[in-house]
Parts: sequence; structure tokens; C-alpha cells
Amino acid sequence: MKKEHIHIIGAGPGGLVAAINLAQAGYPVTVYEMYYEVGKRFNHDFQGIENWSTEEDAQEFLKHIGISTNFRFAPFGKGDFFNPASQKYNFKMSRPLFYLIERGSNEWSLDQGLRRQAEEAGVHFEWGTKITKVPENGRVIISTGPKGGDAIAKGIIFSTTHKNYYAAFLGDDIAPHGYAYLLVHEGKATFATCLFEKFPKSLHYFEKALGEMKKHIMIDIQDSKYFGGYVNFSLNQTLVKNNRIYYVGENAGFQDALFGFGMRYAMHSGYLAAQSIIENRSYPNLCKEHIIPKMEG
Repeated sequence: MKKEHIHIIGAGPGGLVAAINLAQAGYPVTVYEMYYEVGKRFNHDFQGIENWSTEEDAQEFLKHIGISTNFRFAPFGKGDFFNPASQKYNFKMSRPLFYLIERGSNEWSLDQGLRRQAEEAGVHFEWGTKITKVPENGRVIISTGPKGGDAIAKGIIFSTTHKNYYAAFLGDDIAPHGYAYLLVHEGKATFATCLFEKFPKSLHYFEKALGEMKKHIMIDIQDSKYFGGYVNFSLNQTLVKNNRIYYVGENAGFQDALFGFGMRYAMHSGYLAAQSIIENRSYPNLCKEHIIPKMEG
């Protein structure tokens, strides 16, 4: 029996994981991406796939959802945390706190790795295609990124001679109700502050956060470039519409418990959407079982 064609709008991690699993199950899959490459919303900045909220290691999680690590994937288990009083706490775990990955269109980014796996699985891409109306026939998965900004990030990427390292900073004077973070890996680094309010003053808070970071960490900053972004948190987003339109990833409000990066939950939601189609199960029920309790916790 011929399987129905699956349309995926947006080449985000959630959509690509869904595409890979559906294609491997024999479904014809087309991904429509408004840009001519994956990861164009990002700036080659480092992020982290969190690894502390579940017993299942992120490496095993990726295997479970059918994804191989053909991208930058570096474990980080120790680093420094600075509280609002500028006191430093060294943090060390017996297992990685997170796995550093790169976002964007560079060869070893998460986005490019997932694209390669999707192409190897037989997924068809329609590049430079902006879908303004949902296809009338077949199942549709929406993976177009966050709908709005509950928090915004302002930061820089740069080159450095500093060793591999991470640090996190708390304090409303540098990140209102948020945090700042530094990630360094193999001569490249990302420093950013994430704000949950006072968005118009994001540059002011970034500059204060950068000054705070420089006060504590001796790091050379070369060839720096600014970047910005936003994230969307919501546990009340629509997950499925008309029994054929599925919302995954940050578009559905799924955000990780580490720094608000949307990757682990986003990819998991794409996998669950695919499984709901393959096994004819309820996607909202799968999310309520496997993702939402972790976010609420």
C-alpha cells in the first residue's frame, strides 16, 4: 500500500528529525524551507543540548530518535557559575552537563548534520520556498521556529586562544530574570546574555554582562561578530489541528531546561510527530507523556 506524502514546512531540528524518521519508514517526504540553506536563523553560535534533566544521556537519546552525531558534539561536565553577588562556584558532574553543538550553516553545525542525514534517507527539499498556505492534502508538520519572543538573546561569536570552557552568570543587572553564558570550544567562542524582560535595553545589558565576564575571566576576543535571537516558551500551544497538521519544535513552544535552547525537546517533538503518523497514535498524548511533564518539572 502506497504511503501518503508528508509535507514539512521549515527545516528546523524538529522538522528534520521528523523527516528522517518518516523517510526511513518509507514515507515520501518533502521539506519546504524559505531560505536556500539550513540554519540561516543562526550565526554559527554555540549552544548546548542539555544532559542533566533525565537519566538518559543525550547520546543515547539521539540514537533513540534515529539520529547519528555527524556534527560538532562535545561533552562539557565542569565549568564556573557566578551568582548575582559575583561569587564563583565551580561546577563538576560525573557525566556531561550538556553537549556543545554549533548552530547555523557551517559544515559541522547541527543543522547541516541533520540536513545530510535527511538527504541520505531520501527526503526531498524545496529550497527558497515560503509556504503561505498549508497544503490541502496529506499530513503537514510545521517546524518554522518560534512564533514570538518570550525571551531574547544578544551576544557575540569570536575567535580566542582560551581553552575549552563554559561559564554562566546570573543577575538582574546583566540579564533581567535571565542569565549570561560563555561557551568556548577549539578556538571559537560564544558569549551572550538572555533577557526575559526589558527587551529594548538588550544592548545595554549585553555590554554590562560582557564587562562582568571580562572581570572574572581572562580571555582574548578576536574577530567578534554580534548576533541576536529570541525564544518562545508555552505549554499551551496547539499541537495538532484537524488531525493532520502537527506543530513541532520551538513553533510548539518546546524549550530545553538548559539556557532555553530549544533542541532536545524540539527534536523529541519531531520524533513523536513522526511516530504518531507511523503508528497512528495521538501526537498530543505522546507529548503529554514524554515531554510536557519534564517542562513542567
